[in-house]
Amino acid sequence: MARKTSTSLRVDPNVRCSRIYPTETSGKSVAELKTIGIKLSKDQAVHLARVLLAMSQDCETIDITGYRFEQRKSDGTYHLTVTSDDRDGKKRR
Repeated sequence: MARKTSTSLRVDPNVRCSRIYPTETSGKSVAELKTIGIKLSKDQAVHLARVLLAMSQDCETIDITGYRFEQRKSDGTYHLTVTSDDRDGKKRR
């Protein structure tokens, strides 16, 4: 088995979560919301942690966006994106 260097490692940026709160059926407007929540399984939490750790090596700030109206039909999960504006102002994903 060939050796791999740490620079050859890749992190899958396709992060999923079990639920995003408030739910899409919530009657509250965005202005009324005081908190948000994300429900993660153990595997999803580890995956998100790896993506955040990888992003934090190069980025000063990190944005996490959850798509609470877009539930995947095959497994019922929701998509999260982890992005940042890096130092030269370009969006990084």
